[in-house]
Amino acid sequence: MSITAQKYLVGFMGLALLASVIAAGYLDAQRRKKENVPPAAAAAAQMAQLTPEQRDGLKVYHEYSCFACHGEAGKGGVPNFNAQTGQQVPSLIHVADSYTKAQLIAKIQNGVPVEPSLDTNKPAPPLHMPTFKGIISNKQLQDLAAYLFSLKPKGDNLGF
Repeated sequence: MSITAQKYLVGFMGLALLASVIAAGYLDAQRRKKENVPPAAAAAAQMAQLTPEQRDGLKVYHEYSCFACHGEAGKGGVPNFNAQTGQQVPSLIHVADSYTKAQLIAKIQNGVPVEPSLDTNKPAPPLHMPTFKGIISNKQLQDLAAYLFSLKPKGDNLGF
């Protein structure tokens, strides 16, 4: 094979690789769009069901990037290697079952500085709940708690 033919072959292979990377990125973006982003109509319907206090809490949830770890609408699923909570950041849809609003606000203010490890022989989980004391106002905390309590699935009765 001549040098010129080799150059054309390498060029063609480079273009094929670039095209496959672009196609994979496009397909991944489409998949993520379907899985993670609620349709605009569904988001509008969800907002319409919230009280003004809960809507303000949703704004706080986004303003302080709670969704980055706890997921959109508190559904969780963000990986947290070696964490006792199923190696994921816990979802928030059932906080109303475990906390009173005052307890939840205290938890948000104090954070969880050390996340318990699943295996103490491995590195500690990289993600932990930061403290928000003095960062989020009392009104914002009340609104955030109201929003988080609204995430509990409707008709969800655990029997206790």
